[in-house]
Amino acid sequence: MSHFFRCLFGLAGLFLWANATFAQGTVGYGDWQLHLPTNHPLLLADAGNRLYVATENAFYFLDKKQNTTQVLSRRDGLNDVSVTALAYDSVTQQTVLGYRNANIDILRPNGSVRNLNDILRKSIQGDKTINRISIGGGKAYLSCGFGLVVIDLAKLEISDTYSNIGPGGAMVSVYDAASAGGFLYLATSAGLLRGALANNLLDYHNWTVALPVPLVANRPIYRFLTAYGGQVYAAVDGTGVYNYAAGGWQAVPGTYSGQFRSLRFSSIGVLAIDDNAGVRRVGGNSAVTTVVPPTAGTLTQDAVRARDGSYFVANYNKGLLRVQPGTGAVIESFVANGPASSLSFSILADARTNTVDIFTGRYSERYDLSGYRAGFYEYKGGQWTNFDATSYPNPADFPNPTSPVRGTRTPDGKLYVGNFNGGLLEWEGPGKFRSFGEGSPSGSPLLGTFGDRNRVDITDVATAADGKVWVVNRHLRPGVSGLSLFDPMANTWQTVPYTLGLEALERIALDDNGYVWTSVSRKTEPTGAPLGIYAIDPAPNTANAPRFFTTSTGLPDNQIYELAKDRRGYIWAATIKGVAVFNDPSGPFLSQAGFTLPVVRRGEGTGFPALFSEAVRTLAVDGADRKWFGTDNGLWLFSADADEALMHFTTANSPLPSNRIVDVKVNDKTGEVWVATDAGVVAYRGSATVTEGEPNCTAVFPNPVRPDFQGMVGITGLANNALVKITDVAGHLVYATTATGGAVTWNLAKPDGQRVRSGIYLVLSSDADGKNGCVSKVAVLSK
Repeated sequence: MSHFFRCLFGLAGLFLWANATFAQGTVGYGDWQLHLPTNHPLLLADAGNRLYVATENAFYFLDKKQNTTQVLSRRDGLNDVSVTALAYDSVTQQTVLGYRNANIDILRPNGSVRNLNDILRKSIQGDKTINRISIGGGKAYLSCGFGLVVIDLAKLEISDTYSNIGPGGAMVSVYDAASAGGFLYLATSAGLLRGALANNLLDYHNWTVALPVPLVANRPIYRFLTAYGGQVYAAVDGTGVYNYAAGGWQAVPGTYSGQFRSLRFSSIGVLAIDDNAGVRRVGGNSAVTTVVPPTAGTLTQDAVRARDGSYFVANYNKGLLRVQPGTGAVIESFVANGPASSLSFSILADARTNTVDIFTGRYSERYDLSGYRAGFYEYKGGQWTNFDATSYPNPADFPNPTSPVRGTRTPDGKLYVGNFNGGLLEWEGPGKFRSFGEGSPSGSPLLGTFGDRNRVDITDVATAADGKVWVVNRHLRPGVSGLSLFDPMANTWQTVPYTLGLEALERIALDDNGYVWTSVSRKTEPTGAPLGIYAIDPAPNTANAPRFFTTSTGLPDNQIYELAKDRRGYIWAATIKGVAVFNDPSGPFLSQAGFTLPVVRRGEGTGFPALFSEAVRTLAVDGADRKWFGTDNGLWLFSADADEALMHFTTANSPLPSNRIVDVKVNDKTGEVWVATDAGVVAYRGSATVTEGEPNCTAVFPNPVRPDFQGMVGITGLANNALVKITDVAGHLVYATTATGGAVTWNLAKPDGQRVRSGIYLVLSSDADGKNGCVSKVAVLSK
């Protein structure tokens, strides 16, 4: 045992009763958090103390007692993403969820989740889409594109599947279902079908077609059904509400709608919901009352009546509202904190300010304009702030630039945003900004693409060690450089002398020597510049001429997506055919220097270059110098040298909303790995951080460890790559490891694999020289 660790054992008693300090974090190590917009609600399910809300991109619940919202995902036990149908059964107190891919979850009253993936797994002829879920008689009826699926809510299993039940045994799409008086009613592509539950409903002969109005060619006008007071009600687009009584359908006067959004059961009648009329109540005597007037210019998607008589309304434009009946007055507005939309093109994770920014603009693979003006979203202190025209409609507060694509922060926290077609934005907050374009303000070297001064394309920005900002301006004007350096303090610009290709650059990275690495964009027409990577020495009067790297100097392909510097100062390139690294100690300007391809030595892909068959669109380096690679087939974590694949995340084994990874960045302060996909943003709580300054290793999460905790305990603030030993208070070694960056995780196991007993455990650490030591403690509770 080293002298350092012997000293720590002697000091253990001094630390034993010190107050515990908790690391601040929203999720545990190795866990995920979805950051999806919740501001466009589509469906509601009233489950007593909870109101479940399915939005365009997320799923959350409102706790009515606490008046709080919580977004739910796989980390909460769900088995998929994108809820498109849901319903609550008050008898069994279960909520049934249907996902876009036809997977099914049942949320049980004890908090567990039962997954039924029969439809998802089976090869079924026809559309698997779950259009609607309705409840009746202990059954959940799933109206699908291929027919009707019935779930027994007591046995938690699929009991029946009705397909080919249309006229002549034709397959029909089912949009909604309701049961009453011993009959089952279906709204289908063939009209309204009615069948006695006592009959064999697998036989299409036992279904009859009953149409209040004739079908319109190629228009499914029968979409919604519900039951109330022993009768079934149907919403007929372009006509109104009908109820089935005395052997036929009868029109309910005063219920016309061009297009209904929903038809709902409530304790005081049927709720008919549409955009133009708002929410109307149809009573048992067919009396019609408007309980929530419409809001002009908005879409009313769904509504439920609360126990106190108020109404929860899903308004696509205004979010979830609680409304006073009859007046339309909004009592409360609920929006779970999140980004304003799922648009995400790039991420800036700034450890210094512990701030994450998501930029929503984009351009195509061939650099076509998107035209998006959706601003950017900022995450700090566990809260999202949306900087867009909706939140800040006054241009004096927010200029709403076209297509913000990438950003960087200077040491003082000032944000610079590169906009594709919108120039450069210097941002300090609402009302405190400057915009740079062609010749504006005076001295700006930025140029408009193809000579259009109103289209200034900035593709990347980066902050140098001295606080100056590098700006990449892809303007496609031959003979003029598009690589410039802005000095915010002096308010001056410098432009790198022109070399062929510097008018068509895209990405940038800065190395430890002050050299600039920048890639030529994958489309350079009409300039004809060759594709590849430049290494540039920006020092005045340098003898180093710009060096150009292509496949002839080690790259797997000349089409480059991203450049990044790792913790050893190496430059990594993500290409359309895998990755490459420049780690030549002689530097980039000698003729023999070049990139190399990392070869996998262990595990999957042994003997081949890392991800050589993948288009690697983005990469990031974590606190342990490991490499995160984003592809069209998910997210990869590789070792520091990319010679071993450590993890591979996809939609099948993680909450990723899509396998197409657009960007990935690591917040070195927290270890969170931020992932932008083409369907939204998620964060993975990684175990690698970077400790700046003196170690402060009192951040332990969770602490104390509860008896039912099954995750990883994390200790951060250690010396980078520290030697770590965990012991009990008697000094018996429990676990030894080396920190990943400035953090370490522990699975609460002893060397024999068994969970440790209840007690206090000491985390003893030092750097490789036995200095910068720390003692942390973990309280473990057992059942």
